[in-house]
Amino acid sequence: MTVQDITTIIGAIGGLGGLGALVASVLGRRKLRAEAADVITDTALTLVEPLQARVREVTAEAKEAREETRQAREEMFELRTSLAEVMTLLRRWRAAVLSPHVSREELREMVRAEPVATSKAME
Repeated sequence: MTVQDITTIIGAIGGLGGLGALVASVLGRRKLRAEAADVITDTALTLVEPLQARVREVTAEAKEAREETRQAREEMFELRTSLAEVMTLLRRWRAAVLSPHVSREELREMVRAEPVATSKAME
């Protein structure tokens, strides 16, 4: 074997080593990308879970607030109705008090005869 043959063989072995390094590099990138994707997925899941829990809490709070609003509207309606009835009664009594044709006894009877109006909102 000549020196030239030995140099050629060493060069070929070196070339194969470079080719092996290149193949290892390509395969390593795929593995690195897969690991990076796994890390990103795990991180996303750890961030999403608390957000989902908070969304559930906020949804429950919103539902409760809507129910309280509905109840408040019902009470306001009942109070307005009761107020209108009381105002009508007071206007009738005022007119009777100011009328020269109604006696004190008639006023007392008018007040006694009037049923007491109650509503759920007043209870």
